[in-house]
Amino acid sequence: MKVEKAGRKWVIKGDGDGWVFDKQFRTKWRAEIACEVFKIGGKFSDYRSKVKEEIQKRPRPDASRVRERVKIALETIKSLNPTCEEIQEYGENADYGVVTHTDNEEYFAPHLHDTWGLKMGGRVHIDIGCCGTHLMLDKDHAENFIEFIKGKRNTD
Repeated sequence: MKVEKAGRKWVIKGDGDGWVFDKQFRTKWRAEIACEVFKIGGKFSDYRSKVKEEIQKRPRPDASRVRERVKIALETIKSLNPTCEEIQEYGENADYGVVTHTDNEEYFAPHLHDTWGLKMGGRVHIDIGCCGTHLMLDKDHAENFIEFIKGKRNTD
């Protein structure tokens, strides 16, 4: 049995059958744990328990530097006072995960939304919305949004 990269996932290759050969793993360390558990006759539920233990041992990243960058961007965005048209236009070309289209047509002011450590995939970001467009701007996208607004206002 050996761990191999398959596209963006990790898989277990080797002779035999069992749950370990049918799965794909997000990270190499998860695949390695699956091999260990399978070799000693463990079930998939044993693998999940072992991964949970490993996650608990790992240090949590600190969000303080990210939080500071986002707070600075938030103040800049508030001072720019983006229009509904700017929000909507930015949302039309925004990356996946940055924009959500909603039924809420009302404007909601930019505010900090911190889900870091509270939910899977949580992050520190700025929520702002209008005209059915809800932007969730992380540190990089917030700075990009600021440049978008400044650029738009200089050329229009």
